[in-house]
Amino acid sequence: MDEPNQPVSGDGAAEQPFSCPECDRTVGRANVLTGDFAFENVTPISSSPDGSPEFRETGLDDGPQKAIELRCDHCAAEFTLGVETDG
Repeated sequence: MDEPNQPVSGDGAAEQPFSCPECDRTVGRANVLTGDFAFENVTPISSSPDGSPEFRETGLDDGPQKAIELRCDHCAAEFTLGVETDG
């Protein structure tokens, strides 16, 4: 018998908020099912030539394969949000 799938977070919601590590205010949401991100009260520093937020390859063997640099609109702290990918 297969074991049931465990939700990624305690509440099981597909959309999970993420916070600034400095001021702990929510600055965006990640959809764990689709891999989509919504940024709120944060300014992406890493962007593509057209100005849209861009996750870039990290080159790490262990750890997140892609990351985006962000600046919190509340406290101006700069931090990196890393994500695991399937390939």
